[in-house]
Amino acid sequence: MMTFRQLPATNTEDHSMTQILSATLKAELKNSRIAANIARSTAEVFAEERHFSGNVQEFGHTFELAVSEAFTNSVNYRDPSIKDITVTIGFEEESNALTASVTDMNAPFNIHPPEPEITEYPEGGFGLLIIWKLMDEVSCSREGQSNVLSMKKFISRP
Repeated sequence: MMTFRQLPATNTEDHSMTQILSATLKAELKNSRIAANIARSTAEVFAEERHFSGNVQEFGHTFELAVSEAFTNSVNYRDPSIKDITVTIGFEEESNALTASVTDMNAPFNIHPPEPEITEYPEGGFGLLIIWKLMDEVSCSREGQSNVLSMKKFISRP
């Protein structure tokens, strides 16, 4: 299920993602690939609307990777008794930053993982570290029984 508040279009023929991005976007998902694609597309449109001076695709890829890692953590670290998990992703825009939030019903966790000593490169265990390295601000809050991981990335405007 996707929900968003759509703002009136200034041009009635314009039904693009730009119009949707002007609102808050929230989606309940069960597939990390869909979550990652939504994150990338949303970030790219956001950057384009603000005449981002850097690489729009790179900005989008940063969100794609961060949201994908957060989504994967939500699925991989869920209570084993929960068979069917729904993860909610949301986006909020500011004039110079985009924030993605990933919400799940998992147990609270430590948002500040220790820096691992990398002697070999095992698969897994680096999700939060990757998120911290990619994003400008990362925070986690507990809302009722849910974790809300917020990840903010700033852009420069000309």
